[in-house]
Amino acid sequence: MTEEIFGTHVFTGERSRRGYRLNKLSMSLTDPENRRRFLADESGYMRAMGLDEHETDMVRRRDWAAMIEHGGNIYLILKIAGTVGQTLLQMGAQMRGETLAQFMATRPGAAAGR
Repeated sequence: MTEEIFGTHVFTGERSRRGYRLNKLSMSLTDPENRRRFLADESGYMRAMGLDEHETDMVRRRDWAAMIEHGGNIYLILKIAGTVGQTLLQMGAQMRGETLAQFMATRPGAAAGR
């Protein structure tokens, strides 16, 4: 039995199917040429990858939490973030509605400078 944990989204088969196009786009960004094409024309690249308007909007807004809820795999969505110059820590801060400094202040060892 799976228990719901507030704020989490279990990567189920249904969610995986829903996020297929988003994950396919993300995986394509492992290729440097595809990253260049994405950065040159995000809308055109997303259209060519078959994303619908809702998925395109999530990527445009860099709404990492919405992408995960939609069925994006965090390890793949990180490829979009890396392509646009964001880190996993920046993603975490945005998903919590915090600045990076606020987010980092809550990390273990942050106060000790580790």
